[in-house]
Amino acid sequence: MTLSAPPNLDRTASGPSKEVVATLQQLAQILNIQRGVNSDVEVYGGYVWDLDDKSERQWCLQWLGRTFEWATKKWMANELDEWERVAEMASKLTSELCGKGSSGAVQRRVPLWRHNGDPLLAGGIAVHEPSFVHADVGCKTWGAAILLARRIARQSIDISMFRRCVELGSGTGLLGLAAGCALRGVEGAIVTMTDYLPVLIQAARKGAQSNGLLDNGAVVPMRMDWFEMAQQIAALSENQEQQTRGAISLPTANYLDAVDRDATAAGNEWDGLVEPTLGAEESKGAFDLVIAADVLYEVEHCYVIALLANHLLATIKPSIGGDGESYITPRFILTTPLRSTHWREVAAFEAEMAATPTMRLVSRDDTTRTDDLDSWISGICDKHSVTVLENDQNLARAIDEDDDDLLVYRTYIYERC
Repeated sequence: MTLSAPPNLDRTASGPSKEVVATLQQLAQILNIQRGVNSDVEVYGGYVWDLDDKSERQWCLQWLGRTFEWATKKWMANELDEWERVAEMASKLTSELCGKGSSGAVQRRVPLWRHNGDPLLAGGIAVHEPSFVHADVGCKTWGAAILLARRIARQSIDISMFRRCVELGSGTGLLGLAAGCALRGVEGAIVTMTDYLPVLIQAARKGAQSNGLLDNGAVVPMRMDWFEMAQQIAALSENQEQQTRGAISLPTANYLDAVDRDATAAGNEWDGLVEPTLGAEESKGAFDLVIAADVLYEVEHCYVIALLANHLLATIKPSIGGDGESYITPRFILTTPLRSTHWREVAAFEAEMAATPTMRLVSRDDTTRTDDLDSWISGICDKHSVTVLENDQNLARAIDEDDDDLLVYRTYIYERC
């Protein structure tokens, strides 16, 4: 039986009450559902918080703070494991309620749909988000990755003809995992997910494992240092301009201090395994698709991303099973938010790509997540019926989340020429 008010914290109790534990479990389940992670375990009793009410959310945080203090004092007095578990649970829930900046590592599921409304993967794509402390801005699944992943899943951006895909700056990995799911079962298709931070390479590996993409080799996580790669490209090139572009200085990063780069790389291990590094020599022209989302944080990034895309993309080649008259044209696809603070970076990226003679812009569009989703839903309803999506709880959750994201996103599609 659920309670009509949060349970009292008995200062004389020898152990935490069932009502307190159940209230914490109820709250954990609510937060899991918000992240798309559903539990088969039924929770009975306790108080159910209404987190949509701002006053009750604040009340919940205050209760959690008192619960943590209460349980910690009790645990220090008698070292009973039950008190320690209650303190840990209250601390973790407080962190998550306070926002991603203070949250620990969590798993969430991001729903994606095929063009006909069927889910790309039942239950959504499992994504592992590290803590802010370890991954800084890489700890969050950003809107640009969600938008581009949706478009790839429903084939409004069709990648089915590509076999060798690489993602730049994977972060929590949603985009690369979506590409891996979209190409699942396609013979010879491999998605290489890359990042610099060890914790994000680990997140990509966990995500690939959770979505059944690791053991079959459909997704391969690798380490890539953009600026190290740029220097390698310059060393391989006989072109003076290419050598000059390879000498790009490190940005004064506002999210990961550049002086920590060597120390971070030294810890580049996961479960005792050192992740392989993608180098310039073996990666030259190795991919027919390069994808990226929300990677234009510094002007220097804009220069090096253009250089990397040009280096990684293959030349135009006959399609698999073709008669010599049909060709695959390698593509570079990037989605970025149009933040008012980053117009300089967007302009620098566009200028750098325009100055790359072997790449041409074939498409550029601006949209919000809400407009993009509304347009797709309208198309589904026109072709099929409202009932195709009306009972989809994941879609209802996505609509609510999109309403909170007011950013406009720009998607570029470049082709090899």
